[in-house]
Amino acid sequence: MKKDITLSSFETEDGYTGTVELACECPICGTTLVPEVLSSVSLNETTESDDEYENKAFLINYCSKCDECFLSRHIYNSRKDIYSFHSSAPVKSNNQYFSENIQKLSPDFVSVYNDSLCAEKSGLLSICGMGYRKSLEFLIKDYALYLNPSEKERIIKSTLSSCINQFIKDERLRTLATASTWIGNDETHYVKKHPDYGIEDQKIFINAFVTFIDSELAYFQAKDLTSISRN
Repeated sequence: MKKDITLSSFETEDGYTGTVELACECPICGTTLVPEVLSSVSLNETTESDDEYENKAFLINYCSKCDECFLSRHIYNSRKDIYSFHSSAPVKSNNQYFSENIQKLSPDFVSVYNDSLCAEKSGLLSICGMGYRKSLEFLIKDYALYLNPSEKERIIKSTLSSCINQFIKDERLRTLATASTWIGNDETHYVKKHPDYGIEDQKIFINAFVTFIDSELAYFQAKDLTSISRN
């Protein structure tokens, strides 16, 4: 969520209004929220070259769910004229829950995804996108193996894009997997091919993919049950 906030300049103590992308989750309890901003300050820091400045904003936020306050860091994006959310602290490890079916299907996906989530919450934004992309590869290949156990050799050796195109037949799943992969690949490249999409979009696509698979696995279980009943 974006909000216009009065920022106090650390250097001059003057106040001015800036658009800030707020934290969307409490790092302490993991609750999704629109935080109550208690205090805000902006700070210009010199870069290593000493002739450029990095404009940052720091907010003290209140979470009504856990009755705690946390600090969030925001970096000014001159192209969009907004202080983009960067990180928040203190970070308490809150793994994302995945259903038992997903945990059984791809335990490595669950592990790598939550490692990436921990990196993101710690502000390690330059590496968490790559981690999410790695988790997706485990999930897609494990799902492909589940549907095509006789193709194990081909699936294991195939590239992720080939695996998606050859073994993911549902167009919705194929689209979500491809979009997530493209964003993840951007996180490993010098120049992004899709600069308007980022880690939050990647996570949305991955979790939508998970939801579709979870529903399908539940359907297969229900189908087995009804088949037994008919017999």
